[in-house]
Amino acid sequence: MIKRALISGLNSTGVQVSDLRTLPAPVGKHLLKTQGYDAAFHVGASTTDPEAVQIRLFERPGVALSVAMQKEVEKHFIRQELRRVPFGAVGSVIYPARARESYASDLLADLDVAAIRAHDFRIIVDYGYSAGSYVLPLVLGPLGVEAITAHAFESDSGTAPVRIAETVDQARRLVPAVDATFGAVFDRSAERLFLIDETGREIRPDQALLLFLHLIALNGGSGSIAVPITATSQVEEVVGDRFEVVRTQATLAGLTQAATAEGIVFAGAPGGGYVFPGFLPAYDAIASLCKLLELLATVEQPMSKLVSQLPRPTLIHRQVQCPWALKGTVMRVLNERYADGDVDVTDGIKIFDERGWVQVLPDADEPVIHLYAEGDTMESSEDLERELRTLVTDVIEREEIGARS
Repeated sequence: MIKRALISGLNSTGVQVSDLRTLPAPVGKHLLKTQGYDAAFHVGASTTDPEAVQIRLFERPGVALSVAMQKEVEKHFIRQELRRVPFGAVGSVIYPARARESYASDLLADLDVAAIRAHDFRIIVDYGYSAGSYVLPLVLGPLGVEAITAHAFESDSGTAPVRIAETVDQARRLVPAVDATFGAVFDRSAERLFLIDETGREIRPDQALLLFLHLIALNGGSGSIAVPITATSQVEEVVGDRFEVVRTQATLAGLTQAATAEGIVFAGAPGGGYVFPGFLPAYDAIASLCKLLELLATVEQPMSKLVSQLPRPTLIHRQVQCPWALKGTVMRVLNERYADGDVDVTDGIKIFDERGWVQVLPDADEPVIHLYAEGDTMESSEDLERELRTLVTDVIEREEIGARS
């Protein structure tokens, strides 16, 4: 219903729309990159709120809308400065043929098919009711991968969306039961990938990011790696001197925009989103799974052993409720307080000291402030987070008391 409303609105402004009907978001982003479209949008159910529908907007070459473009859209929406066209200039709707086949063909061309086929993988794939179930088989077949699958896409009018935790829990039980190499779970839009090792243990998303980086380092090569500024400092430890680590803003737009830069071979965030810019500069669970197969094909170790070799992150993340009107005040106070300190203001404020670092980051969509802290030990992380949380809450309480008086 919402997708059709969006298409009608675009047609009314003279824009021609290609309707991919039911396909995962990465296929639309791939078409945006390869076919010269100006923009793309994907409508799907939220994985965090079963009653919410998410509308994702993308610009060339498949990246999330930049902040500048978001503000431009909001400006025209607020002012109601909408393009109006005469009857004869109303846009049309077309239905591109073989969009998923084109995606699968280009992805296979970007993989070492022979190496993957030689490994004889058996994997569990839980589609999370995503439309990835319409596309992944077109890739796994030529790769010679045996996949036991669950929760393929159903009609939107059918079963209500389930949360990621539920599908991961079910996949955990399947992996050891069928002696699978590992398990993979997609989110509803087939953008994020969650992993389970051969023993049935879920790999935490922050460790999964380190796993990808470890495998990329083992496979050689060189270049740059992009991660958000909130990612663990152990990223640098895992990749060593072979790769330069580029820290970006802690937003999807910031990360994917950075992934388009020359020399970036991988970008990823601790939330299950991974980017292989050589194929598509965007989150893509299907491509991430296939790239993981390619990386594992040259490593004769089970996933559980690979994960056990990784450092244990001590990064913690907490949230503090903060009224919208006070976010700017909190950040101003912190910037003034630490003006002479060792700080990074790429996004919010990141403060370093001898124990580690702590970052204060206002949320763009909710009345909360995020606190990230990482020390040499978990105790140091807790101390750093507690100190900044106390400072932030004191500022909020002081301003609220002042406003009431």
